[in-house]
Amino acid sequence: MLTGPSAFRTDARPPSPAEDPEIQAVHAAIRSADPDGVRTGYAIREALDQIYDGQRTGRWDYTQLLKTEKTHVGTLVEIWLQREFGFDDGQDLDYRIAGVDVDCKWSLNLYDWEIPQEMYSRGDKIALLVWANEYTARWASGLVRISEDVLRPLGRQRDGKRRLNDRGRDRILWIHPGADLVKNTLLHISDPRKLELIAYATHGQTAVTNLFQELTGELINRATVLTAAQQVDSAKRVRDARRKLQPEGIVIFGHYQPHPRMAAELHLPAPTLGRFVSIRLHPWKPGDEEPHTEIEGSLWRRARQRDPVVPAPTLPSQGSDG
Repeated sequence: MLTGPSAFRTDARPPSPAEDPEIQAVHAAIRSADPDGVRTGYAIREALDQIYDGQRTGRWDYTQLLKTEKTHVGTLVEIWLQREFGFDDGQDLDYRIAGVDVDCKWSLNLYDWEIPQEMYSRGDKIALLVWANEYTARWASGLVRISEDVLRPLGRQRDGKRRLNDRGRDRILWIHPGADLVKNTLLHISDPRKLELIAYATHGQTAVTNLFQELTGELINRATVLTAAQQVDSAKRVRDARRKLQPEGIVIFGHYQPHPRMAAELHLPAPTLGRFVSIRLHPWKPGDEEPHTEIEGSLWRRARQRDPVVPAPTLPSQGSDG
């Protein structure tokens, strides 16, 4: 599976500022607003989680979607990007960025974007290309000026949609040529026993408790909690899971400080907005080589497998998010 753009296939290259100042202006505007790609990745993750609707359906895999739902993913990606960045509506296309009309194109398969006739029949338009793969947990975005030169010949499709040819692939001006997508936690559980305990638990609270008990050290996003719980108040499920797991020495860090700092001090991935990470703790004592953090006035480290179970300390409150 592809994890990002492939090598050049032709002598075509992305346009220089002198060749296409408009596409360069759009590129600069998006890069300025999202230099590390976090905002774009967030929008893609939200769009995919919305289509799964795990809280109501219990789904977490693209293959579980209906055919009509799969065709709607591109619209949700377009909506979430506009919501995240506040792009103005375009005059003829989806957005207006840096004073230029831009159309958003989504594909689950890299380079399989479908380009409609209006993008090349009435002047060469700019497409914002977005791709993500749930199974490799990767995404990419770029820009391309649509013209006959970058498109495959028109096929038998009645809607006149066409895909990029090799020159078109090489003409893409990548904004983020390959970045990690926030993982779809349930999709990436390789142990059938763990998946059974989490996704097929009889009760929502049991599922959430098992989620943090079985996947310690991994970032868990809010959508996964909603899918496991299949209940409205996911924050309460997290709070209840904290109480249930505390006697077993397990804490659940959230995204409000000081939780991310504590997680980072323990060399765990620090939770960002809407994410959690759990871990079993053990009291730290002088001579221990492991990293440690202070909780309730005492020092704690990540528990070793052989360490006896010690009740976990109570973490500082996280407010209404759990």
